This record gives sequence, C-alpha cells and structure tokens, in this order.
Amino acid sequence: MTDIHQEVNVIEGIYNGEKISGYIDLDDRWVELSRHPVVAVDAAEAGQIADVLTTGVGLSQGLAEANPLSAGILPLKFILNDYAENQGIRECGQIKSFLSAAGWGATAANIITISAGAFTGGSAAAGLLAGTVAWNQFPGKDGCTGWVGQPVELSTL
Repeated sequence: MTDIHQEVNVIEGIYNGEKISGYIDLDDRWVELSRHPVVAVDAAEAGQIADVLTTGVGLSQGLAEANPLSAGILPLKFILNDYAENQGIRECGQIKSFLSAAGWGATAANIITISAGAFTGGSAAAGLLAGTVAWNQFPGKDGCTGWVGQPVELSTL
C-alpha cells in the first residue's frame, strides 16, 4: 500500500468573534486547527500605547523627546497599524511584530530614562532587550484581522 498525500489549503477567518483556521479533510469534514478570541488591543497596539504614555510622563518631567518626528509619529503609528490589519496574515504579522518590538522597546527605554533623569546606555540596552523579547514573544499575527478567506461554517459537510 502506498501513502496517500493530499495538498490542502488552510482556511482562515473570523467566526463569531474568534479567529479560526482549519481545512476540509478527505471525508469532506471541517478539521479545526486553531481558534482564539479576537482581542480589542493586541501586543503591538499595547506597546505603542505604552510608548506614548511613558513619553508623555517623560515630557511632563522636563525630559526631551529623542524621536526627531516628535508628535508627528502619532498619525504614522495609527496609519501603519491600520494598514497592517488590512493586509494578508503574513504581511500583517510582520508589520505587527515590528510595531510590537518598537513600542515595547521604546517603552522600556523611556522607563529607564525617566528613572535616571536622562537618556543613558542603560536606556538603550533596556530598549533593545525589551524590543527583542517583544519580537520573539508576541507573534504579530495575533493582532491581524485581515485574514485570508471568508468566515467559514463549522459544520460537517
């Protein structure tokens, strides 16, 4: 007897407020691979919010903004996040991973800067470390709603 191999397309979508993925098996039944709730704020958005909040705290204490775009970065953050969420899962995941790493890295750098009263080598090290951890621990696709395919019916065919 020979092994039977069949290529399948994974179907991804949002169903009843949850992200799902699966495929149709050889017996024409839906096989669910994963399911998890859609979150209101994902790790990338939370990192960006934390960056804005800690920047505000630093500015209120008289520290200077290191970003040359200053407040001009805010619209760019919203535009980039919205753009990501309207892309396919791979592209969205890459952009969201970047936003997560940048946001949490900047937040960590801000916290050390606020604590020290000035930007230091520790600020840079904390930012790099937190950004690396965020890149590796918060998969960007968790914040993606622009999934490939339409919502699928979860019944036996």
